[in-house]
Amino acid sequence: MPKQYDIKEVYPNSPLVEVVCEIRFPEELSIVCRTNDFYDKIRDNYPNILVPQKGGLLAGALPTYRFENQDQNSGIMLAINRFSYYEKEYSGHKPFIKEFIRLTKIFGEMFTLKHVNRLGWRYINAIPFTREDGIVPLQQFINFDLNLPGEVSRKYENFSFTFISRVTNGTITTKIESVARSDEQQEAILLDFDFANVKKLTFSNIKDKVNEAHNQARNLFENYITDEYRQYLKGETI
Repeated sequence: MPKQYDIKEVYPNSPLVEVVCEIRFPEELSIVCRTNDFYDKIRDNYPNILVPQKGGLLAGALPTYRFENQDQNSGIMLAINRFSYYEKEYSGHKPFIKEFIRLTKIFGEMFTLKHVNRLGWRYINAIPFTREDGIVPLQQFINFDLNLPGEVSRKYENFSFTFISRVTNGTITTKIESVARSDEQQEAILLDFDFANVKKLTFSNIKDKVNEAHNQARNLFENYITDEYRQYLKGETI
């Protein structure tokens, strides 16, 4: 049985680089017609408009508008079938959820949505590391191992694992990968969780479902990291 941790604690040395919460719903064309009205209601906090570029769209992808705050560290993504809020500098789950609920209330009052198909919570972590004799010291940070056959070594020079796990109300997609950080100063282990709740969703119970999604994703993170790394996140070790 997985251990239970204090999921309310905010780590001073958190590896989070982005947190996203999203709802998806059947396509609603009125969103296209009234995007400007929605923007008028949120522009004081999210004045920057990032217009989708046609050349950057994948085949079949729906254009997504992005509205960011002045510091460009949080924002809203809006398309005719989804609405999401993200933070690149995570404020902690309580203020994050509070802002997400505030924004979805504004959105819900403007557009009448009969169904919510999916509620997602995504944690994207980048854990910096230094190689040891050319090997990624994965076990120092993450409780993860593969039962590899024969002479296959567990001394990973690089790796990329992605798997989807079924849970009570949906699925969790987990990605663990060795990557180069955007600042190019140090490599990192990408630890990416994407929880998708697809059952018993309505616009009226989003708040409860968001809290459930956060709890599930955070507990997963806590059970993946090692106790040694958790001490560093808390600021107890260097």
